[in-house]
Amino acid sequence: MAANQKITKNSVQRFYTNFFNKQEVSHADDLIAENYIQHNPNVPQGRAGLIAAFQEKFSSQEYFQLAIDHILLADDYVAVFLRSVTEQGCTKAHVVDLYRVENNQFVEHWDYFDKRGS
Repeated sequence: MAANQKITKNSVQRFYTNFFNKQEVSHADDLIAENYIQHNPNVPQGRAGLIAAFQEKFSSQEYFQLAIDHILLADDYVAVFLRSVTEQGCTKAHVVDLYRVENNQFVEHWDYFDKRGS
């Protein structure tokens, strides 16, 4: 994403599709700031930490797929409501990712997991 391009629902959707579902971690380079602040204690700080954590997860051979239900954009924040799903499309967990945006990149991240499924 070019520095002057604004974050849109489509750019967020593309990021989730490419980074998480297609497991193409190079897609973090455009949307995730290098000094990304991560509030999930299981994921290291920075863009490099995010990439390393998910490269490890992707190499585990465990099926990993996210289905986005809603994307909300408000001022300097993006909220993504999604589900982690099985190969059959059944919900394993509901997740909310909240990002703070600066200079058209995600600079800070919080998340919430509800593993009750549906």
